[in-house]
Amino acid sequence: MTSLTRPVAIAGVGYSDLSRKGEPQPNSLAIAAAKAALSDAGLPATEVDGIFEYKFGPESPGAQDMARLLGIPDLAAFADIMASNPSGLGGVLAGVMAVASGACETVLVFRCLTRTAGHQGGVASGPDQITGRDQFLTPYGYLGGILVNLALKKRRWMDEHGRPEEDFGRIAVNARRWSALNPRAVLRETMTMEDYLSSRMVVDPLRVLDCDYPVNGAVATLITTAERAKNLRQPAVLVEAMSYATGRGADWVFDVDFLYGGMFECAERLWQRSALTLNDVDVAQVYDGFTPVTVAWLEALGACGRGEFGDWVGDGSRLGPGGDFPLNTAGGQLAEGRLHGIGFLNEAVLQLRGQAERRQVAGARVALVASGVYPQCGAMVLTAS
Repeated sequence: MTSLTRPVAIAGVGYSDLSRKGEPQPNSLAIAAAKAALSDAGLPATEVDGIFEYKFGPESPGAQDMARLLGIPDLAAFADIMASNPSGLGGVLAGVMAVASGACETVLVFRCLTRTAGHQGGVASGPDQITGRDQFLTPYGYLGGILVNLALKKRRWMDEHGRPEEDFGRIAVNARRWSALNPRAVLRETMTMEDYLSSRMVVDPLRVLDCDYPVNGAVATLITTAERAKNLRQPAVLVEAMSYATGRGADWVFDVDFLYGGMFECAERLWQRSALTLNDVDVAQVYDGFTPVTVAWLEALGACGRGEFGDWVGDGSRLGPGGDFPLNTAGGQLAEGRLHGIGFLNEAVLQLRGQAERRQVAGARVALVASGVYPQCGAMVLTAS
């Protein structure tokens, strides 16, 4: 079953090398990931007639640039999707819709990030006085960037539900359990809860180990029709359902639901469109740009109720290797590196193909992917063919 106009499949996945140092050129990273995805599917670049990419600015080449660099003669559908979308997964969702609608037949989606050109956290000076509209937004972290906003969300969740920081630490510690099994991950050292609780505060109570790890790297995905995918190199992974949501208010500061934004609406829409439920999911890949985001997504998706994550997750072992709810099996952005949404999708594809090597979840047939933050939500259910 699919709610799409015609069945769509993920046919190829690719990565560039991931690095923590140096200044590689974005074009080189993006081309490496794209060529890897094309090779994975067994398709020449000339077969691609759609390109979608997500970007903040100079950290990534544009869709038309990539077409020229890869020698693609013409594009029937393309877009450079800027920051107001479900992170890098926004490009994938747009690509799925383009193929499902018949606008094009084969779509390349990519996300490229570099530590020097990308949108990274940092310290900046500000004005001594704030007036006008901004005086009402600054107390909510608007001018302080996403770190202030996420610190407010973490504090509010803990205070509303009477829960300790350790609940968020379970997400961070779990990332390292999985990344230790992933040779591509940039952070593979074991982490303990003591390490988490002693890590540096960025904006109280948000710790540095609550935040994803910036890398130089690119990731790419190839999308085509389910019919065409049958004749390609890899087992097809089918898109069973997908959804977007903004939630009421659609605002980072004054969203009606400050802790969840559109996450509950996105999850409800996803399950309404799917023949499957959360109980059918074998492996979950859930956005972890910040640990409060992951906690909110898991509650919204139905793993537990609002404020119940701490009781549900217990000591965290259920999320790790051998657990009953394998989560972010490549290490996520907290440990594999900040690949910004598409990395979660590619890991889900590898799991459903049975190609995740040491981190493989036995018998995985259904995967859940959820990406983005608060008013910028997107989710997918994928199945093995």
